[in-house]
Amino acid sequence: MNVVPLPPGHGAGPVPRTHKKSGDPHGAGETKSGAPGRLLTFQDVADHCAVSVWTVRAWVDAGKLEVVRLPGRLVRVRPETLAAFLERC
Repeated sequence: MNVVPLPPGHGAGPVPRTHKKSGDPHGAGETKSGAPGRLLTFQDVADHCAVSVWTVRAWVDAGKLEVVRLPGRLVRVRPETLAAFLERC
Protein backbone atom coordinates (compact mmCIF):
# COMPACT_ATOMS: atom_id res chain seq x y z
CA MET A 1 0.00 0.00 0.00
CA ASN A 2 1.32 3.44 -0.89
CA VAL A 3 0.92 6.26 1.60
CA VAL A 4 0.53 9.68 0.07
CA PRO A 5 3.26 12.00 1.38
CA LEU A 6 2.26 15.10 3.33
CA PRO A 7 3.13 18.57 2.06
CA PRO A 8 6.38 20.22 3.20
CA GLY A 9 6.34 21.33 6.81
CA HIS A 10 3.98 18.56 7.94
CA GLY A 11 6.48 15.83 8.58
CA ALA A 12 9.11 17.04 11.03
CA GLY A 13 9.18 17.77 14.72
CA PRO A 14 6.76 17.14 17.56
CA VAL A 15 3.32 18.67 17.74
CA PRO A 16 3.22 21.35 20.43
CA ARG A 17 0.96 20.44 23.33
CA THR A 18 -1.10 23.41 24.53
CA HIS A 19 -3.64 21.61 26.71
CA LYS A 20 -2.11 19.56 29.48
CA LYS A 21 -5.42 17.99 30.53
CA SER A 22 -6.67 17.00 27.09
CA GLY A 23 -7.44 13.42 28.16
CA ASP A 24 -4.53 12.16 26.09
CA PRO A 25 -1.68 11.82 28.60
CA HIS A 26 0.63 9.75 26.43
CA GLY A 27 0.29 11.68 23.18
CA ALA A 28 -1.27 8.70 21.31
CA GLY A 29 0.88 9.10 18.23
CA GLU A 30 0.94 12.87 18.36
CA THR A 31 4.46 13.31 16.95
CA LYS A 32 5.07 14.42 13.41
CA SER A 33 8.11 12.21 13.07
CA GLY A 34 6.52 9.99 10.43
CA ALA A 35 6.96 7.03 12.77
CA PRO A 36 4.44 4.20 12.73
CA GLY A 37 1.39 5.11 14.74
CA ARG A 38 1.38 8.73 13.55
CA LEU A 39 -2.20 9.92 13.45
CA LEU A 40 -3.36 12.91 11.40
CA THR A 41 -5.49 15.75 12.68
CA PHE A 42 -8.38 17.12 10.65
CA GLN A 43 -6.16 20.11 9.87
CA ASP A 44 -3.42 17.78 8.53
CA VAL A 45 -5.97 16.06 6.27
CA ALA A 46 -7.43 19.38 5.13
CA ASP A 47 -4.00 20.78 4.29
CA HIS A 48 -3.02 17.64 2.43
CA CYS A 49 -6.24 17.58 0.37
CA ALA A 50 -6.36 21.38 -0.12
CA VAL A 51 -9.83 21.62 1.41
CA SER A 52 -11.25 23.19 4.58
CA VAL A 53 -11.48 21.47 7.93
CA TRP A 54 -15.27 21.66 7.54
CA THR A 55 -15.04 19.56 4.36
CA VAL A 56 -13.05 16.93 6.25
CA ARG A 57 -15.70 16.97 9.00
CA ALA A 58 -18.40 16.50 6.36
CA TRP A 59 -16.55 13.46 4.95
CA VAL A 60 -16.40 11.98 8.45
CA ASP A 61 -20.06 12.76 9.21
CA ALA A 62 -21.10 11.17 5.90
CA GLY A 63 -19.11 8.02 6.73
CA LYS A 64 -16.74 8.49 3.81
CA LEU A 65 -13.61 8.88 5.95
CA GLU A 66 -13.00 6.60 8.92
CA VAL A 67 -11.54 8.13 12.08
CA VAL A 68 -9.97 6.98 15.34
CA ARG A 69 -11.64 8.37 18.46
CA LEU A 70 -9.27 8.93 21.39
CA PRO A 71 -9.91 9.90 25.01
CA GLY A 72 -10.63 13.54 25.59
CA ARG A 73 -12.86 13.88 22.50
CA LEU A 74 -9.81 13.73 20.21
CA VAL A 75 -10.45 12.52 16.68
CA ARG A 76 -7.64 11.50 14.33
CA VAL A 77 -7.19 9.84 10.93
CA ARG A 78 -4.73 7.05 10.15
CA PRO A 79 -2.49 7.82 7.13
CA GLU A 80 -3.38 4.49 5.50
CA THR A 81 -7.09 5.29 5.90
CA LEU A 82 -6.57 8.64 4.18
CA ALA A 83 -4.64 6.98 1.35
CA ALA A 84 -7.45 4.44 0.82
CA PHE A 85 -10.04 7.25 0.89
CA LEU A 86 -8.12 9.22 -1.74
CA GLU A 87 -7.83 6.13 -3.97
CA ARG A 88 -11.61 5.60 -3.79
CA CYS A 89 -12.31 9.23 -4.69
